[in-house]
Amino acid sequence: MFHVTLVRPALISSPTSYSEPLTPPIGLAYLAGTLIANGLNVTAIDAIGEAPHNYVLEQYYRCQGLEIDEVLERIPSDTSLIGISCMFTQDWPYVQKVVVAVREQFPHTPIMVGGEHITALPEFSLRECPAINYCCLGEGEETLAELANCIKSEGCPDEVAGLAFIRKNQYVETSPRKRIRAVDEIAAPAWNLLPIEKYLDNRNSHGVFYGRSMPILATRGCPYECTFCSNPVMYGRSWFPRNPGQVLDEIEGYINRYNVENIDFYDLTMVVKKSWILEFCELIKERDLHFSWQLPSGTRCEVIDDKVASALYQTGCRNLTYAPESGSQKTLRLIKKKVKLPRLISSLRSALSHGINVKCNLIIGFPHETRRDIVKT
Repeated sequence: MFHVTLVRPALISSPTSYSEPLTPPIGLAYLAGTLIANGLNVTAIDAIGEAPHNYVLEQYYRCQGLEIDEVLERIPSDTSLIGISCMFTQDWPYVQKVVVAVREQFPHTPIMVGGEHITALPEFSLRECPAINYCCLGEGEETLAELANCIKSEGCPDEVAGLAFIRKNQYVETSPRKRIRAVDEIAAPAWNLLPIEKYLDNRNSHGVFYGRSMPILATRGCPYECTFCSNPVMYGRSWFPRNPGQVLDEIEGYINRYNVENIDFYDLTMVVKKSWILEFCELIKERDLHFSWQLPSGTRCEVIDDKVASALYQTGCRNLTYAPESGSQKTLRLIKKKVKLPRLISSLRSALSHGINVKCNLIIGFPHETRRDIVKT
């Protein structure tokens, strides 16, 4: 059977950092689930989850997780395709080392890399690391599954949308892959292939710790185009919500299977449509479910008023992360952050008045900024 191995390398951070986000690899779990749904054999290697307390200090950074040789030991010898994640540019120097080591051990096995960094800089990544065969651009589920089936049938990669590669020293990019609109039909994350219990037992949470915490995605994408964000390149500006009932089905499954007490929503922007979030809250009440939940990744303020804030708290939401980024209208205009500060303050007050803890993401140091702009922030 055609065998795909997925690798999430070790976590990279500054040697002086005191806080590392030990978060379950929801992207890897979704990729594995899609491959299984396509009848493919999958091995998933989460270097962080398998060794969360193993630290290796390099000259300029610190690695947390399995070392490269330990990752290589876990890759099956009969693997037919190897996919490696590189989400952020800070990870790229280390991911290159991982790719080169994998290539040395598997000289004839195709290697595909994907993630936000790869999508932003595919040609750079391919030319700087010739051991890579393919770059996956944007959402990976359909692209990875199609590439696997293409290799399996000895087809032509040019016919797989969302790929980039080098052929005869020429950079080739296939047709852009359309966003997945039928998000309810995406295969469920294959957490059974990953060391999820190590995260659950490690007091892990992307937000505030409220007990055993699982990640989830209720929506995909973001309709905004903030200039500092990778979303417009990675996902475009489309926002697709799942059916609220299906999201709750998944949450109930985690409560029953893993004794989960808290849910962390990893959405780029979960609260966009007022009717959706109110329906979600109403369904929690109807099913008489009791769990805490939070939005640690950032959300918009336009939808959250007194009515919504009350519904959020009543159904277990305890933390919201707002993302105003700046208190300077000039900065907001230049970074295309379409937020009205008076509306933001009103929304914050609504959340606080109903007992929800709030956090604000702020960015200081845009190239144009003066001290006056920073004081406003």
